[in-house]
Amino acid sequence: MFWAKTHRDARNQEVPGISVFDHCVNVGWVAQALFEKLPSRVRTLLPGENGRSTAVLAALHDIGKITLGFQIKCPAWSVPNELGERAKREAILSICDHALVSQVFLQDQLSGLGAQLWAAAIGAHHGRPKGRKVKRPEFEACDGWAEASRKAVAQKLINLFGSLPKQPPSPRFAPAHSDLWLLAGLVTVADWIGSNEAFFPVDRGLPSEESRQRAEQALAAIGWPGGELRMTSFTEAFTGLDSPSFQPNSIQEAVAKAAPGLVIVEAPMGCGKTEAALRLAQHWISAGDHQGIYFALPTQVTSNRIHRRVAEFLNHTLANPAHLRLAHGHSWLEHDSNLALGSSRTRFDPDEDGDNPVADLREARSWFRSSKHALLAPYGVGTIDQALQGMVTVKHFFVRRFALAGKVVILDEIHSYDLYTGTLVGALVRELLSLGCSVIVLSATLTTKRRQELLAAAGYEENNAPESYPLITSATRGFPVQHLQPDWSGNKRIVLRSKLLSEPAVIDELIRRAESGEHVLWIRNTVIEAQESFAALRSQIAEGEVALGLLHSRFPFARRHELEGQWLNRLGRHRAPTGPGSILIATQVVEQSVDIDLDFIVSDLAPTDMLFQRMGRLWRHDRPVEHRAAEQPEFWVRLPELDLDADADELKSALGRSARVYAPYVLLRSAAVWRGRTEIRLPNDIRPLLEATYSDPGETEPPAWETFRSELEAEKRKLQANAEAAMSVFGMPMLNPEDDGALTRRKGPPTVPLVILRSIVQRPAGLGWVLTAPDGTIANVSGFEWSLDAARFLHRWLVRIPKWQVPSVTDRPKWLAEHTSHDAVAALLEEDGRLRFGDHAAAVSYHGDFGVFADNPARTRPEPEPWSDDDDEFDL
Repeated sequence: MFWAKTHRDARNQEVPGISVFDHCVNVGWVAQALFEKLPSRVRTLLPGENGRSTAVLAALHDIGKITLGFQIKCPAWSVPNELGERAKREAILSICDHALVSQVFLQDQLSGLGAQLWAAAIGAHHGRPKGRKVKRPEFEACDGWAEASRKAVAQKLINLFGSLPKQPPSPRFAPAHSDLWLLAGLVTVADWIGSNEAFFPVDRGLPSEESRQRAEQALAAIGWPGGELRMTSFTEAFTGLDSPSFQPNSIQEAVAKAAPGLVIVEAPMGCGKTEAALRLAQHWISAGDHQGIYFALPTQVTSNRIHRRVAEFLNHTLANPAHLRLAHGHSWLEHDSNLALGSSRTRFDPDEDGDNPVADLREARSWFRSSKHALLAPYGVGTIDQALQGMVTVKHFFVRRFALAGKVVILDEIHSYDLYTGTLVGALVRELLSLGCSVIVLSATLTTKRRQELLAAAGYEENNAPESYPLITSATRGFPVQHLQPDWSGNKRIVLRSKLLSEPAVIDELIRRAESGEHVLWIRNTVIEAQESFAALRSQIAEGEVALGLLHSRFPFARRHELEGQWLNRLGRHRAPTGPGSILIATQVVEQSVDIDLDFIVSDLAPTDMLFQRMGRLWRHDRPVEHRAAEQPEFWVRLPELDLDADADELKSALGRSARVYAPYVLLRSAAVWRGRTEIRLPNDIRPLLEATYSDPGETEPPAWETFRSELEAEKRKLQANAEAAMSVFGMPMLNPEDDGALTRRKGPPTVPLVILRSIVQRPAGLGWVLTAPDGTIANVSGFEWSLDAARFLHRWLVRIPKWQVPSVTDRPKWLAEHTSHDAVAALLEEDGRLRFGDHAAAVSYHGDFGVFADNPARTRPEPEPWSDDDDEFDL
């Protein structure tokens, strides 16, 4: 018997367990069960008409374990097989990468069928593609017995499940190979579930029929797929939500008429685009066209808030139970859905390609326990990064594609991505449509050019598009692009002041208005400027007169969550009708998908689309006049002092830190468009000002502006090329999804995950450590085994900070390495607020009101990379 997994016997010795054949049977039946539960539009992409070819390919995934290099890894196996000394000598030369052997074997079996490429999907089931076609390992020591044994086991599996596919992957999906990677994702998930010891014992095989039944039970246990939606009235679907109204408005009614495919919704901030998208998804899913929803947003903060709204929508519309999961780097702190994947091998050397069975099991657990489960669950809300990692060269990218196949995918705030991420988004839309998805794109500030780019990426050409706003664009395969132009009566006039405004003048105005009862906001473009402004305001406001707060991304998760809750309650839909005013200083974290209602906003200069987003927080909800301290909403834009004859260096200096966040050319164009205006009318002014900012100027600009424009165009070409390279999944090394940036965002200045603690005390007798958090909570942490409670504790006090703020000699203790990412560091918070990294002091401090800050940022901060968001929130 050839073993696939080992286990510990009564004497705690590692011995052979379930055989290759029996494990492959389990995985084959799971694959068949997965296939049968996919929407019909997805099943047609997989090999075979009834799933049998898919099931047999999945079953054959571990056929490569029948090789000497793998079998000898359990010493107890070689003794009864009389392969002791000879096996030890030959194992040195024998290949250990069983997935590669499986691919080679399948290539041979499919060679006469023109379907060899399917073997590449099977060879990738540990997360890394081996190549379109791979060579037989040169040193595989088998003396013929391994190949003959593989053929015998394979024939038994073919007899059980059905024949191998006769048709190759469809050429219409090349070069993305949508159907190939869909199969790879299904096989990988089937392998993980088929290794679930709660259903499939590790020490023995099961009769085929019992294995099939347990496959069904396993899918039911993890809630896959589940979650049919029933049609309801609009009022019933959204009762209790913070929606604009309980009856559909004209935009929501127009969106609901769209057919499955690609739908682009351009509509004002606060008009109910979220509800419009969910309502359309409800139509499609209840009609049987799709299965599940993934709601993708730019940041963790926005996904947290949408998660609550989607959860209530599902409570009103689900016909049967379903899982709703968050998907971003911190979502697992609040959710746990752990699949019982036990470690069937406690000692095992890595395979030649770096695969390690213990690591593989840990990785499988992470998909069902962590934020990634939001992709496999029928309903998920999270950052777009989790979906984009299905397009780039990260390990198990194809599992993300399988997880999204057949769903309604909603891409919100689509305007907020640069060309690098925007290129990936275009490819993602194209791939999602190929995988049987429908895609709903939401934006208040999309340019005409960007809309046409999205349509072109999906294979559609737009002709004679109206210039009206709001606009609903619908593209369905086989039909011309359609446009709907709903009327919108929710017009709003905003008083505008766009000029050179000093910081003292802004501070005086904020205080005056807050003291009169207004709720006001100052949006700074960098964390450092926000912290400085907060300090200046706090020094001038008597305690208790008005509420004053600061929000940005440099707070540990626990503290940031607390602050966000406080300010959402203070400024949200249900804010107090009367009482003292408030002042909030914030960075870009409040400019999108944040339901706060302000009377007055001051903004640093930003691109036109971002200014409109920030403006969307003004008078967001209808309130009686007597419940507002302001007579009308007002928005100030702080413009720099710009000399048209200045050179590039002088202009960049005038733009200040904002030129580190946004392209100088876009800032200059935006300043020119906004300068001198005294009012904004929403939504009428949105499209004209966007087009004026981003369209070809059509006339000669100052020489320095031309310099900045050339730099921007060169950067765009570079980013686009980098994005295209990141999607070349064949022949490229696979990064871990947790690696910095994970290829989904433009790489900015390096950052480091930092855990802030009050004290670290080692327990006696090597029993671990006692950690105390800044708020006084305590956790016991081991350096030798992973604990969910310990990991949650540490991540609650984790924050990303610039790498330059961390001493290069910082150590990483065992307990930290076991429970956090590979590059995380820890610091002790001293009484004066300074952070100490082991024995090394750093010029960095932490305060619960300020977050993490450099003690002298002007002197210690290195020269930044161009246009690198100082408050970046990309998801890892």
